[in-house]
Amino acid sequence: MATSIEEIQEILAGLGRSMVESDKRREDMERVLAESRAETERIMKELAETQKATEQSIDRMSRKVDKMTDKFGGLNNSVGQLVQMVVIPGVKEKMNILGYNFTMATVEKDYYKADGKSLTEADLLLENCKDVMVIEVKTTLTLEDVNHHLRRLEILRKNENITGMSGKVMYAAIACIRFKEGAREYAVENGMYLIDIEEDTDRIGVVSPETVGKW
Repeated sequence: MATSIEEIQEILAGLGRSMVESDKRREDMERVLAESRAETERIMKELAETQKATEQSIDRMSRKVDKMTDKFGGLNNSVGQLVQMVVIPGVKEKMNILGYNFTMATVEKDYYKADGKSLTEADLLLENCKDVMVIEVKTTLTLEDVNHHLRRLEILRKNENITGMSGKVMYAAIACIRFKEGAREYAVENGMYLIDIEEDTDRIGVVSPETVGKW
């Protein structure tokens, strides 16, 4: 049976609608792809900026580490170098100005139990015949460092028969360059002297607690 003109027109109209819908779907797909490309480019740009900022931060940190390494002979030895180069030359004199009469300074003193096992250690000891000051040296002081020093003082006093503290008044101090939040105040509240190390000048300043702790 022959197809009528009306049927042919309807078929053509249907094809036209299909083409229009196909064009619309293609346009929608192209729009989605364009938006996806734009979002991808935005994310890649943010990642690149973040990476650049991270690299700059690492570079700044590396320069600081290099400076400390050059100044104090390497991170592994930084505490020992701080003691030898900065703390010892000035701290005994400054403490004696405050009324002490320390005559000896011992660096990196290790204490052992009777069986030879490690008991504790001290970065620096100032001593005379009746007083001793136990000094902890840190590049950066934290609250836990203060607590660790307090535990060390208790160990030294509890084992005074083998640490040589018998009959001596024991004082405490902490020397450092930087302080984490609250660490400075916490040390002073616990009766410790603070020995501020001025990194760029190799000088020290001593801060006395309101009530000097005795152990």
